[in-house]
Order: sequence, then structure tokens, then C-alpha cells
Amino acid sequence: MNEMIEVKVKDQFSKIHEVYASLRAIPENADSNKLSIFQRIEHIVINGEIILPSIELLFESCNSDSIYRIVE
Repeated sequence: MNEMIEVKVKDQFSKIHEVYASLRAIPENADSNKLSIFQRIEHIVINGEIILPSIELLFESCNSDSIYRIVE
């Protein structure tokens, strides 16, 4: 089961939002020190919308035209 954590994201207008992020589970045989929290984020949830990351680790909302970046 995936773990949900609270993270801070910044939108393209530099406004900070506190949102939830779902983390991928680390396989038992994997070295947990090799992956940062940012690399384990599967998606974020903002206002009920699940947003998947792009290749650049940005999260673009389909509902609001906002683009988010993880800051903490």
C-alpha cells in the first residue's frame, strides 16, 4: 500500500500550497537510501484532483491550468 505524506508545492505564481502526495512503496530488496522522497512521489492531490508528475517532476493540473513544483 502506498504511503500518503503532506508536502508543500509552489505554483507558477510562487504561491505555496500544502497538499498530499502518494509515495511508491520501496521493494524489500531495494536500497531505500538510493531514492529521495521526491523520486518516490507517485502523484499529488490538490482540491480532490490527482495530478501525475511530468518528466521534469512538475505537476500540471487539468482542472485549473496551474503547474506545481515540490518544494518541501
